[in-house]
Amino acid sequence: MKSSKIVTKILSFISLLLMGVMLKSCQADNLIYNRQDDLFSPKFVLAAPLVESNSIALVWYKINDAESYTVELHTDNYYKSLYKSFTVTDTQIFMDDIPYKTQFYIRLRANHADAVHNSQWAYTSALTEERPPYASILNKVEKINIGENEVKVSWIIDAQNPVDSISVEPAINKDVPAVGRYLTAEEILKGEAILTGLEKNTLYNLNVFDNNKPRRYDKPYNQVSFRTAGPSAETIIVTAGMDLDALLRQNNADPAIPEGTEYFLEAGTLFKVTPFEILKGFKLTGGTQGERPQIELNGAWNIAQGSVISSISFENIRFYQTIDASYFFNSGNSWTVDEISIYNCVFNYFKRGFWRHQGSGKYKEIGSFDMSYSTLDEVGGHTGPYGTFVCGSGGADNIKSAVFSNCTFMRDHYQTTDLNRNFKNLFDYGTSAYPIHLEYQNITLYDYAYNRSLINIPSAVGSTLIFKNVLLASASGKVIQAIAANTTTTYGNNYTTTNYLLGASAIQGTELGISAQDLFVNPTQGNLMIKDSNSPIVTNRVGDTRWLP
Repeated sequence: MKSSKIVTKILSFISLLLMGVMLKSCQADNLIYNRQDDLFSPKFVLAAPLVESNSIALVWYKINDAESYTVELHTDNYYKSLYKSFTVTDTQIFMDDIPYKTQFYIRLRANHADAVHNSQWAYTSALTEERPPYASILNKVEKINIGENEVKVSWIIDAQNPVDSISVEPAINKDVPAVGRYLTAEEILKGEAILTGLEKNTLYNLNVFDNNKPRRYDKPYNQVSFRTAGPSAETIIVTAGMDLDALLRQNNADPAIPEGTEYFLEAGTLFKVTPFEILKGFKLTGGTQGERPQIELNGAWNIAQGSVISSISFENIRFYQTIDASYFFNSGNSWTVDEISIYNCVFNYFKRGFWRHQGSGKYKEIGSFDMSYSTLDEVGGHTGPYGTFVCGSGGADNIKSAVFSNCTFMRDHYQTTDLNRNFKNLFDYGTSAYPIHLEYQNITLYDYAYNRSLINIPSAVGSTLIFKNVLLASASGKVIQAIAANTTTTYGNNYTTTNYLLGASAIQGTELGISAQDLFVNPTQGNLMIKDSNSPIVTNRVGDTRWLP
């Protein structure tokens, strides 16, 4: 019913347009011949395609001697990522039930009986609309439920939002097969399932579906990502006394060392590293059979100009900085990284910022940035801080997804009593117009970003912001500084202490009515364990769950 209404509405409008317009066969300077006897390049009737929901209608003038027309939908402006191709004999096309909220680059060609004389391409583009509201019932996959070849997933059981099937698809390597199936009656009843047959050490996108819905892109619920366990391309054991800095530098420049090499640091070790420009992906993993390994840094990581990297990962390591104007990452180059992962890490003494992009016009792309079970503590304090996460590439930052979960951000005016010398924000997307999925779930903020707004997404039209289960125990400013048009926002189960003076209504939260000093065991000394086991923070599992008794 919905599809037929859209078709009727758009095609009726197209008919009216065609009735009022006559083709002038030699009009317009964009009707270009390549050779004699080649067909004219088609000319669009409208300045832009008609878009309604996840459908696109396109109409053009008839080209004499054209036997058919080819329409191609691409997802990149270099026309290298073909989504679908159509061949039609009419001078209009209605492309229905295609992906929501997707920028399509479209080209149209007139086809001659002899393909040698096909026309040149004509180009246009269209952005499909946001998907109508739908339930987010699929739960984030915890590491404990991820194996090398299988994953245990769960979802919220809701009679209004039934689930009948499940699938995982590779997020990066499309040569890896997807895995999907219908759920059993028992799985549907329990709200959990185990998928097997996965590849080791592979990033996957996971969905559950309701196949009773008639339209393809209305069937899935929310999507989550995870990486299967398993050894990296190569694992190097790094023991006490070894020169980790020299090893990383040598292997970074050695073409014989594969992308994705893992450096396993023995528990209880300490290393000193001077960060460098990264040429290929790697993984630093700390052993868990003892104290978390520590790495002392005296500079910031960067990525080499023009690099294309699959994955950079840090797991179970304490990093601390020794220089004043310091960051963990600071780059003014152009590069692309598919995945950045930070898990169970602690960051101390980074005084000027944590993650900074700079260099106007220097395009930087991150497919997925995931930070979980990690802590920033005793940071900030510089006279000219930039912030926690700052994108300052003059609109050239393209972060497709950034997810922060079970993280703590605390005490960001290190070695000073001046609260204004803080980290300024949680996430500032600058002037980027690339849509971003930004998510904060189970976050604890204490004594952080004094009188500063936390999130700024002013220009990225059509983005997504999720802010749930957040405990705000800090005299921060507004949660949202600016947010672009058509951005979907989701708030829920957020709480504030009396330290936050702006109230909880803006984030659909609840005011606890007590201070951070009364809520936590010893916050000024860095112990944010919840005192009262009956607190709603405990019963509702709010904030970084590592602080729950």
